[in-house]
Amino acid sequence: MRFTRLITRRFGRERAALYDVELEHLFKKGYGTEEIGTLLETQAFPIGIFDILSMLTRSTLSVKDLEKSLFFLFNRHTVIRETLSKLLKPKSRILDVGCGRGLVACSLALEGFEVHGVDVSADAIEIGKNLAEKLDCRPTFSLIKENKLPFPNEYFDAAVCVWTLHEVSQDQIPKLLAEVGRTLRKSSTIFIIDQDGVAPFENIKNIMDQQGFELVLEKSLSPVYDHGRNSQAIMVKYVKRDLER
Repeated sequence: MRFTRLITRRFGRERAALYDVELEHLFKKGYGTEEIGTLLETQAFPIGIFDILSMLTRSTLSVKDLEKSLFFLFNRHTVIRETLSKLLKPKSRILDVGCGRGLVACSLALEGFEVHGVDVSADAIEIGKNLAEKLDCRPTFSLIKENKLPFPNEYFDAAVCVWTLHEVSQDQIPKLLAEVGRTLRKSSTIFIIDQDGVAPFENIKNIMDQQGFELVLEKSLSPVYDHGRNSQAIMVKYVKRDLER
């Protein structure tokens, strides 16, 4: 409970709910309540101190910018929700590509969007479903294989890829983005939020252009230190061209 309150105060109830759900997931896998509690009580705080000091040393960020980085990395679901709420119509149908444990999907669903999250990890999908139940929201989650999406053509108003494409091999990115494009309606949008210098943004731009998308917005969201690199969290917005015009 003490950690739940601390996380709620710093990062909000959605992140705290994910903490609770991840604990429950580990308990189901056979980890003991007491051993996990002892591990967190004895190790989390001192290890966190050394991790933060190491980040300062390696990144050369100012303390203020490191605070911004940590806040974004642990709270990006709210940044994305607030940003997309200004750019999309209410109740838009959104595809969350590489949804992970469902934090972004649930956050958008709580805002009133119809959200469908997909991921290659069965554990992540299970955690996402449990998180949605705990937060009393209704995104759907689907496991995908070989970049095939279980949705019809032109089904979505928008798609988001949050910290996803840097995890996808270079040869698979065109296939995944083509499949995402297939599910998007004409003149709809795809938002890619990822780390500059880690995600291959130039390659992505070339792929999107070849697949009939136009880059209409590029925005820096926060300084970040992640993947051993000091850079920026970038959001790019593409619009699917209406080729019938």
